[in-house]
Amino acid sequence: MTRHLTGLCIFLLASLSQAADLQGVGMFQTLDKPWFLVALYTERQEADEPQAQAEKLELKVVEDKISVRRYRQLWKDVFAVAQDRDVWQTYAGDLNNFFELIKGPLKANDQLVIEATGDATVVSINYREHARLSPGFLPLVVATLTARIAPIPELRDGLLGTLPEDRSRTLLRQMDKGEPTLGRISETARWLRHSRQFADDARISQL
Repeated sequence: MTRHLTGLCIFLLASLSQAADLQGVGMFQTLDKPWFLVALYTERQEADEPQAQAEKLELKVVEDKISVRRYRQLWKDVFAVAQDRDVWQTYAGDLNNFFELIKGPLKANDQLVIEATGDATVVSINYREHARLSPGFLPLVVATLTARIAPIPELRDGLLGTLPEDRSRTLLRQMDKGEPTLGRISETARWLRHSRQFADDARISQL
């Protein structure tokens, strides 16, 4: 039954991705240390439309292990480079939820998806929804990673589709390799219990 449901989830996600165009793929790395492969999908657009809107960011872990602390610091550093204090204040709740999203180390082939759904930005880990953030959060992440003064220039070029063709092909091949195992999907799904317990504890403390 679990195998059937997981296969269905993968099928549905694949179907959804076909409704969007892959704009580009790049490597999220610091000091030549790769952490994630990142693919940007945009809305399919008509020829007379000025610019495609970001639809989804898909991240795949390429490092054997990314600790909770490292994950948080990587993203905090990225936002610190590209965004000013006003953005931090406006999106304080979303950013805090995103930084605190994972409850254990990420492992190779884990997948995070940040996707627009119209009234929210849905963040999924290994095919399970883990957070609903404001609809402006996906555009914020895309703008941060592709800013003119970009935190990771090669990642910006990859997401904008301006990397050399051979480099893009190599990254795409890497993106297509490896999936989280059923055991790993179940393991990260259990993080949701920790999130609910934290929310319940916070609510009780306010009573």
